[in-house]
Amino acid sequence: MKAKVQQQPQLKMDNLARKPVLTKEITLRILLYLGVFLVLLFVLVPYLWMVSGSFKTSLEIQAADVTRPDLAPRWIPRTFTLENYAKINKTVPMLDYFRNSMIISLGTMFFSIVISITAAYALSRFNFRGKTAVTFGVASTQLFPGIAFLIPYFILFTLINRYFGVQLRNTYPGMILTYTTFAIPFSILMLRNYLDTVPREIDEQAQIDGCSSIGALFRVIIPLSAPGIVAVGIYSFIMAWNEVLFASVLTGRATKTVAVGILEYITQQQARWSQMMAACIIISIPVLLLFTFMQRYIVEGIVSGATKG
Repeated sequence: MKAKVQQQPQLKMDNLARKPVLTKEITLRILLYLGVFLVLLFVLVPYLWMVSGSFKTSLEIQAADVTRPDLAPRWIPRTFTLENYAKINKTVPMLDYFRNSMIISLGTMFFSIVISITAAYALSRFNFRGKTAVTFGVASTQLFPGIAFLIPYFILFTLINRYFGVQLRNTYPGMILTYTTFAIPFSILMLRNYLDTVPREIDEQAQIDGCSSIGALFRVIIPLSAPGIVAVGIYSFIMAWNEVLFASVLTGRATKTVAVGILEYITQQQARWSQMMAACIIISIPVLLLFTFMQRYIVEGIVSGATKG
């Protein structure tokens, strides 16, 4: 009986001690959910407003006036219309620019993956003279702003065309080459760090089974490194898809991208905001699809590649 009497105060003390801990955990969880909600609100509200505006008439958007209740901005269109999507390629040839962006972005993604895989594999698995210098050189390219390379690229393309007769400006190969050189340094570093997480014993086991170093790369390492490769590919694609500065200088009517095409709506004498919003919805679809279906690989690849040195 005495033991039971002594246990009851002890249990009460334990319960009292746990309450602050539980209260703290609940508070932290509430703050976490609140933070996630605020981030989603900050991200989704402009996009949802753009979706709403793409189904409105230009007159409704331009006539919106917060001081007049009858013309106050509203989420649900007063006059629902699909005309903006039907005319998306008439005012500005956005679908042609969409095709150009797809070709350039997919080409950039392909060459970035191929080059970064081989370079990252060499830096991760082999010891050679100058390895540290190569790694430092690749990393140091991230210190310079992209705008610093704009004039050199323009002069380089002009000289190549003058002396070798190879046209790179206003061509798909020229833009793919430009964006690939921008994507490769970061892709190599991220993929090398990811390959460092793959045990070397796997390479040795593959070589014991008869694979060469290249055979082990394609048969074993690449399948195991799928999250990192996907993250590199998505990074390269989005970088080429969203880039504006170099696209506005190095492209012409034949290779103009969607990022530059959006600016044409703004630079017109009469800005067509409804059509511009419809165009923004169309050009955001590829990025949304990539993130939707590759989200797990992207997170795993970026986290592993960024935290392992």
